[in-house]
Amino acid sequence: MTSWRKRALAAASLGEVAHQLTDRDHAIIEHLSRFRLLTIKQLERVFFDSASSAYDRIKTLHEKGLLDRRRPSTHEAYRYFLGLLGLSLVHAAAVADFERDPGMDIFGKPEKPKPGRTPTKAKAQQHADALFFSAHRSHLEGVNDFYTRLAYSARHSPETELRHWYVEHEAGSVSPASGQRPDGCFDLAFDGQEREFCFEYDTGTEPLDRLVRKVDWYNREIARRQSIARSRVNEGRLTREQVLAEAPPRIMLIEFTKLGREANLHDRLATAGGLGLVATSTSARSTDPLGPVWWCAGDSPGGMRSLAEVYTFRHL
Repeated sequence: MTSWRKRALAAASLGEVAHQLTDRDHAIIEHLSRFRLLTIKQLERVFFDSASSAYDRIKTLHEKGLLDRRRPSTHEAYRYFLGLLGLSLVHAAAVADFERDPGMDIFGKPEKPKPGRTPTKAKAQQHADALFFSAHRSHLEGVNDFYTRLAYSARHSPETELRHWYVEHEAGSVSPASGQRPDGCFDLAFDGQEREFCFEYDTGTEPLDRLVRKVDWYNREIARRQSIARSRVNEGRLTREQVLAEAPPRIMLIEFTKLGREANLHDRLATAGGLGLVATSTSARSTDPLGPVWWCAGDSPGGMRSLAEVYTFRHL
């Protein structure tokens, strides 16, 4: 891709560049502090309306030292992550937030973690190496790719709003299955009605039995919570619609990289007789995650549903 923009000069310090950043720049840096690695294409899906504008701005942020990048080979896209100045900006924001509100508990101790030392070049290098040479990098990239596809679809759908995505270390706090931390959780609004999902990205590296047990445990936790809600409905204290609005269950979504593994899971679920709030797709099929690409447990293989149609309160 060619560009007529003038190459940006590297900034010597955070103070030199901070006043040049837009709200979108801050959002990009915040995203990379949470999602860790993203390509220009993925950032374009979330923040930009054209490939050229994404290329120009991300390149500028890289040249200024806010972002760093590497790629596995010359045939693959660069993966962008926070550079020294980007890490410093995130650290400065954390320090300011802590000083403004340390979140003291009843014993007078701060609930928020106290920010550590200001990042150094050595720490930035360690950060880059830890990301790029992690054995879990390809899995992280797969999860992030699904997120950006979903964000792009929601941006271009007037009826849909992606209200929040919880990355892996945040997802455990909102997962309905105690002790289970999904690869992500997210809240979508369809025509103003919020729906909640958990997401698993399956590359086939773990035995299928383990995935079946994970789905079973998830369904049990959902069933336990729904039995409480069902009793409130039966007692007439709440309608089904009120329960759904106040305490919506998170449906488990699984995206497979291998088509045969998806079919095998559905066969196992059907044999076990447990349907549950589970829907699956494949990376090849779910270019638009909002579309009719989801195979719900208990449905026929050809009966794909859109993401809005997946969300049913079938067990309440």
